[in-house]
Amino acid sequence: MTGLIVTADAGRRWMLLAVILAVAAVFVNLGSDGIYAAQEGRTAIILRNMLRSGNWVDMDVEDGVPYEKPIGHYWLALPSSALLGLAGDPYTNPVEWAVRIPSALSALAAMAAMAVLASRIYGRRAGAFAVIALATMPNFDKLARLAHIDMPLTAAVAAAMLFLYVGYFEKRRVTGWIYAFYAMLGWGLLLKGPVAVIIPALTVLGMMVYMRDWKLIWKLRPLTGGLLMLAVALPWYAIENWRTNGAFFDEFIVNQNLRRFTGIGSTYRDGERMPLWYYIPKFLAGTAPWCAVAIVGGIAAIPRLYRHKLREETVFLLMWLVTAFVFFSLSSLKRGDYLLPIYPAAACLVGAVIDRNIDRLPALGRVWCWVWGGIGVVLGILLSLNICGFFDFFGKLIVDDKIEVFSKRDGMSMIMISEFVNAHLVLTVLIAVAAMGILWVAGRLLEKRRAEAAFAMLVVIIFGIFMLYHAAVEPGTDRLKTVKSFTAEVRRIVPAEARLDYCGDYNTEFIFFVDRKLVRNYAEVGDYVVTSPEVARRMRGDAPGVWRVGAQAVEDHQYPAVLLVRNPRLN
Repeated sequence: MTGLIVTADAGRRWMLLAVILAVAAVFVNLGSDGIYAAQEGRTAIILRNMLRSGNWVDMDVEDGVPYEKPIGHYWLALPSSALLGLAGDPYTNPVEWAVRIPSALSALAAMAAMAVLASRIYGRRAGAFAVIALATMPNFDKLARLAHIDMPLTAAVAAAMLFLYVGYFEKRRVTGWIYAFYAMLGWGLLLKGPVAVIIPALTVLGMMVYMRDWKLIWKLRPLTGGLLMLAVALPWYAIENWRTNGAFFDEFIVNQNLRRFTGIGSTYRDGERMPLWYYIPKFLAGTAPWCAVAIVGGIAAIPRLYRHKLREETVFLLMWLVTAFVFFSLSSLKRGDYLLPIYPAAACLVGAVIDRNIDRLPALGRVWCWVWGGIGVVLGILLSLNICGFFDFFGKLIVDDKIEVFSKRDGMSMIMISEFVNAHLVLTVLIAVAAMGILWVAGRLLEKRRAEAAFAMLVVIIFGIFMLYHAAVEPGTDRLKTVKSFTAEVRRIVPAEARLDYCGDYNTEFIFFVDRKLVRNYAEVGDYVVTSPEVARRMRGDAPGVWRVGAQAVEDHQYPAVLLVRNPRLN
């Protein structure tokens, strides 16, 4: 009895720590300057137009496709946008907070769903470990802090899978929660379409095969549940398709879903087909360092899975993870963000593996000293490579499309972080020394069979790295991502009544912050032109003395841009 009480108390303590870490990971410096991701700018433009017009149905975006995505994400962001004054001057209102709060709250909702799910299956401490792992997975953390649809979708999928588990799989009989599952699928359809239904459907099919229960689908009440799902989503889909004379169906269902998945007739990225293994390194990097725990636990579970001796609850999580991973891997078009809805399943499994083994670890001998020393050597090598410019060079190869598995944005981020570390070398070394000191203490704790305390020290290190990045590194690198300060210069220089020609790459952040009518005309331009550095050089070379540079983005900017001002004409 005493052991149970101690375990329960430990579970509560870990859950309290997990909640604190989760909230901090999501909200620390959430309002960092700039909405530099393309979806953030698009979201801000649509929300501002909704608020200014009072029309909460049209998804108007200047020079963009108005029916590219369903309406759910924009409705979700309307309250915070209205409260924080998104309809006003973008330079006097907290735009970043307005559009990012829904993603932040969705991340907390996804973590809460996983805490409940893992706690019901494995216990409260495992649920806390799952939250800690999920909060500190790099890709989850990144998308929790950006105004993307992916995080609200992930929260919807996580909630749906929780309701599916308690609605049937927990007791192998249907309960009323199954209807919450179908309602959440309807909400997922309003967020990002068919993928919200495909992920749970694949999980159910996988469980049906594993359990050899060929009537499983009918046990889940698909008719009444399907009607509820359609009641949530179908009215808006039908109205939107009618309003656009079928253009919504052609663009979103056919082009954005079918063509991008099959690659047939897709023009996105010139119809590029990505390799089948594309998501493997993406997933490993996006879930580091917890992917190591998941891999070890997965390998250990294979024999039991094969012999049908694995808990059905664990198989449920594995089916969620594996079937969705295979589905996304089969798609012709791939993006690392698409995998986000399977991260909660991975976190649950990580939490279970840690909880199952943390009290069973034997006392370590002095071998941990060699491990500690090896980590120190690796850190030293990485720092030396960065000083020598290796990561800067590697990042430039990615930017030049010479390493296909990474995106240009990954390369730019690598360059930015590399330059930041070199610019703050002394601070970096001090932080590395502090981290190694904490690891030394953790090793001593493992030597004394205090594995839980050692794990707490490891969590402190991982969480400290995330907080350091958000509080110190991110503000320094954001200036190379956002055009907010450049746009402020454009607004200052170009009179409000003047014509402004925009001939650069389609940048939704610039369109939002400049907040005026733009003329996209390459053939004949007026007195003020925003364009790329290459085009600016050509225009100045073709007409010497006609143009001068009024403003330009900082050097090595992710989205380079130049404002050209026509010199006064001679009489």
